[in-house]
Amino acid sequence: MQDQTQTLEEYLDKQIASVKIGDIVKGTIVKIGEEFSFIDIGLKAEAILPTKEILSEDGELLFNEGDEIKVAVVGRDRDTGSFVLSYSKLKRQEAQKAIKEAYEKGTPIKVKVISAIKGGYKVRFMGAVEGFLPFSQSYFRERPASPEDLVGKFLEVEVIQLKDRDFVVSYRKVAEKEHERLKKQVVEKIERGEVLTGKVKKGVKGGFLVDIDGIITGYLPYAELSWERIKEPTSYLKEGDKVKVKPIFWDPGKERLKLSIKATLPDPWDGIEYRYSVGDKVKGQIVQVYNFGAFAEIEPGVEGLIPASEICWGKRVKPEEVLKEGDAVEALILELNPHDRKMLLSLRRLEPSPWERFTSETKKGDIVTGKVVKLMDYGAFVELSYGVKGFLHISNVSWSRVKDIKEKLEEGKEYNFKVLDFDPKKQRVELSLKHLKPDPWKEIENQYKVGDVIEGKVAEIFEKGIRIEVLPDVYCFIPASEAIEGIRRWSPQKVKETLEEKFKLGDKIKVKITELAPEERRFVGSYLKYKEEAEKASAKEFLKTSKKGVITLGELLKQKLGEV
Repeated sequence: MQDQTQTLEEYLDKQIASVKIGDIVKGTIVKIGEEFSFIDIGLKAEAILPTKEILSEDGELLFNEGDEIKVAVVGRDRDTGSFVLSYSKLKRQEAQKAIKEAYEKGTPIKVKVISAIKGGYKVRFMGAVEGFLPFSQSYFRERPASPEDLVGKFLEVEVIQLKDRDFVVSYRKVAEKEHERLKKQVVEKIERGEVLTGKVKKGVKGGFLVDIDGIITGYLPYAELSWERIKEPTSYLKEGDKVKVKPIFWDPGKERLKLSIKATLPDPWDGIEYRYSVGDKVKGQIVQVYNFGAFAEIEPGVEGLIPASEICWGKRVKPEEVLKEGDAVEALILELNPHDRKMLLSLRRLEPSPWERFTSETKKGDIVTGKVVKLMDYGAFVELSYGVKGFLHISNVSWSRVKDIKEKLEEGKEYNFKVLDFDPKKQRVELSLKHLKPDPWKEIENQYKVGDVIEGKVAEIFEKGIRIEVLPDVYCFIPASEAIEGIRRWSPQKVKETLEEKFKLGDKIKVKITELAPEERRFVGSYLKYKEEAEKASAKEFLKTSKKGVITLGELLKQKLGEV
């Protein structure tokens, strides 16, 4: 037994002799004390390790009892002879080696910012060695609001300077490289047209700025928020909201990016030609009213225009007087153009048109009431009902010739008319005033013939003769040569003056019919022929009466002609 003990001691002594200061050894943690921990490194006595060296910067133990640990031999205790170990020295050595390797290869390392000092920050690597981070290299793009903001944070940095055991690091270089790497990935997604995830930065005029992965800022216009019309787009999104967007414009040179939310959603116009057709009745809601018409939403994202002319029949109305936002409407599809995303609607086409009503309620020969809305030299336009106008030609104002229609009709006044004809397709109605009465020429045709003597009232005197009214709207023309003798070489002015001296407007005179053509509305008479025959008749009567009493021929003529 004594020999075995001696042999073991000799072996341990050899082991002790093989361990020297500066060696790196492995051991097992036997006991962790408050001040010291004891490590079994295979010797007679356990080695000593200050406990603080296996604490993290937050004061937490890095190892537990029983764990294996790699340490450096840094000395021996004079009293006990036990070896003194250091974990931190080994860490410093490993840290310095790692820093040198990172510097040579340009690979990043992770450091903790310990404190703010003049010109930058003190940083610690692997909890073992300290270096310097210049303030100018401590940020990328956004400067910290306060230098203290970085204290306590871990940063990926690049070693930009190494001299002996001092080293300088840069966060900016790592951030720039990472930014370029991420930017390349984002740009590739943009160029492929992929859906991106962004965060709303803020609202701007006409839209929002959206941050894409902190790399690129894009513009999201109001018009690209949704397929549906948004009443208050400014409050549709708020700062910090996450959104799915799709790039719709990209300028790599200027890094200008335009985004769309609605491009990520199904287009409501896709397949619309299978859901709707021209002539369909659709229901919708008025979403916007303009002076040229109103837009009605038929389904979310699908709107149709109701032009002002298609709101109601008749005269054009102001849309805002008839429609307002939120009104529910039923309309008829007039046009559908999916390619241009256009739909034209009509409200009035769902009701019978004024012409359809007029056609169903009116026939030729009916008496209608209308208001004269416009007088012209050749006739008048008459409003018969809302949206229906008729035309009265000047030839249908009276059975007699009308020189000035304004003498017979007055704008704004209502009259009765007879419907002569109408064409619903061309929207034309032919009206007449004169046909409200029987044609007086029929009476002339039945009562008179050429050679008869008629009496009429002088209605007009002019250079070529006079006109007398025989019946209402029937006039007989007496040429000047048949009213006054010997005027062949007279001037027109003298003819008229002589006629005006001999005949007065309103005078009743008798004439002999010389021409009568009712179908041509031609009626001509002669005052001279009547006068000549009257003189002959008076002469005959004189001859008859001369035997019974004395009477001169002049007195007899005077007596007869006095009746004219």
